[in-house]
Amino acid sequence: MENAVEIIIPLGAFAMIFGIVYLAITSHNRKELAMIEAGMNPNTKKESGHSKIRAGLLFTLVPFGIFLGNMLSTYTVMRDDELGLLFAFLFGGLALVAAYFIERNLDQKKQNLLD
Repeated sequence: MENAVEIIIPLGAFAMIFGIVYLAITSHNRKELAMIEAGMNPNTKKESGHSKIRAGLLFTLVPFGIFLGNMLSTYTVMRDDELGLLFAFLFGGLALVAAYFIERNLDQKKQNLLD
């Protein structure tokens, strides 16, 4: 019975990975075909230009949250892993909220310059 489990688990993992990749590719192709049928060009992408701000804030604040959680764990009864993960999500969310307000402010300034 143990030998069967050793064979079934890797096969299941490979089947799951194949299914996810297959669904991703077919959904992408369906989206492009729907765009062509609607008369749109599927090769044009809408770029916001703010992805660097969002990524920079995330890559800065999430590690800071982990660091702060690990530092504060000495003063609480929670373990390092729990508090680090908690603060990582907290600071990741704060980074996304801050990125939203920064992007909105930049878009408003850009709109005011065009007017």
